[in-house]
Amino acid sequence: MTAERRVLDHQLKLHRWARDEPDRRFDDVFNLICDRATLLVAWERVSGNRGARTAGVDGLTRYHVEERHGLIPFLEELRSSLKDGSFMALPVKQAVIPKKNGKVRYLGIPTLRDRVAQMALKLVLEPIFEVDFYPSSYGYRPGRRAQDAIAEIHHFTSKPSNYEWVIEGDIKACFDNVDHHVLMDLVAERVKDRKVLRLVSAFLRAGVVELQGGFAESLTGTPQGGVASPLLANIYLSALDRYFSRIWDTEMTPAWRRQHRRRRGRPNFRLVRYADDFVVLVHGTREEAEALKAEIGELLASRLKMTLSDEKTHITHVDDGFVFLGFHIQRKLGGGGRRVVLTIPSKQALASVMHKIKKLTGRGTTSHSLEEVLRAVNPVLRGWAAYFRYGVSKRTFSYLGWYAWRRMNLWIRRKHPRMTWKQMRRRYFAADSITEGGIVLYNPAKMKVERYRFRGAQISTPYNIDEVDPRGARFRRTSHDDVAFVGQVSEYLA
Repeated sequence: MTAERRVLDHQLKLHRWARDEPDRRFDDVFNLICDRATLLVAWERVSGNRGARTAGVDGLTRYHVEERHGLIPFLEELRSSLKDGSFMALPVKQAVIPKKNGKVRYLGIPTLRDRVAQMALKLVLEPIFEVDFYPSSYGYRPGRRAQDAIAEIHHFTSKPSNYEWVIEGDIKACFDNVDHHVLMDLVAERVKDRKVLRLVSAFLRAGVVELQGGFAESLTGTPQGGVASPLLANIYLSALDRYFSRIWDTEMTPAWRRQHRRRRGRPNFRLVRYADDFVVLVHGTREEAEALKAEIGELLASRLKMTLSDEKTHITHVDDGFVFLGFHIQRKLGGGGRRVVLTIPSKQALASVMHKIKKLTGRGTTSHSLEEVLRAVNPVLRGWAAYFRYGVSKRTFSYLGWYAWRRMNLWIRRKHPRMTWKQMRRRYFAADSITEGGIVLYNPAKMKVERYRFRGAQISTPYNIDEVDPRGARFRRTSHDDVAFVGQVSEYLA
């Protein structure tokens, strides 16, 4: 039996136990974290990520482990330290990513050893907590993606029940303000193994080595960049999902209850969340949406000790349009007087990818060959188009293809200022495409655009194969399930 198969068997058992026994608190799962197969799979997942080339505070990278230290001794040493309790999480190395508004986002880069341990922790905890997560949550979960969240918004705003008002939620510095005591209590609701709880706490309190060289304690928050951080954030924010799901299940399901609420002048509402970004669709009046916004603020403050940003939390009518996960969602009047909801790549997302292409084809890149530049530009265009293919994107794709062609044409002129247009066409153009060394500039307009089908709660994951048939066309898994893909695309949306 391969290590991957062994780990999957353990995950399936944990998931079924958690599903069949909703009140069960798991004990003695620490041994699964220390299992050699779990650590080997964790290493394969971590080393396969581009971040494996980035060192933490100890300076260790994948190359050092595989070529100098040796993989087996590295994993055995990690396993021994976990089992005998001598394992200590090292501080994360601070990194800064500039944001488009002039501010910066701080990331914490754990050591490679800590990343493997966090991945092992995630492999064991994820199938347990997946049972308790709610269908309205889509961020950083297996089998789910941003397009599912957009499809649910499209589904409800297109219904004749008129979910017209939208609360665009924004939590102030969400990942930085995670309260450790609240989070540990939420983890302890499902896991009572003290060794696992100590390991989670160790990662939370590891501290940060700042850019200036100083050390800062981690009293709150989960480090953005940690392998287990998305899972822990989902556990934390599931309290918000639970509140809305309880009301939906008990007071708004089935449909006749929602009709009864409206006749009594009470609003219906639906939460859609992707990590710390969420919207609440409201079937009611603006005043009712305002009251619900205040209720959400009180909930976050009382249960999660977080604050709803007044400046960034807006109440918008669906006819005016709003932006969520890079898509501009707006209801318009279509043919025959019928109202339709359109999901279009937002202007901000388009401007971001155009800036990326401009940077890759700037004056400072003319020392490279055209083939090298094409190898850098093509993945950006292809990844952006793959993300937005499930929207009304054809016109945007055509414009982006023209812009990329124009930038590459300008790049060639800068590199060869004395070359005539005829010479340029003969050397670099083939069938109106720019090419060199067999690499052709990718044209996003060739990407097939289609409607993404709303899958509801029936989404295939590695853990529910006994409930949802992965071969079904409606519930099939796609190639965009992995966190790495989401992380890469998010660079173009930020």
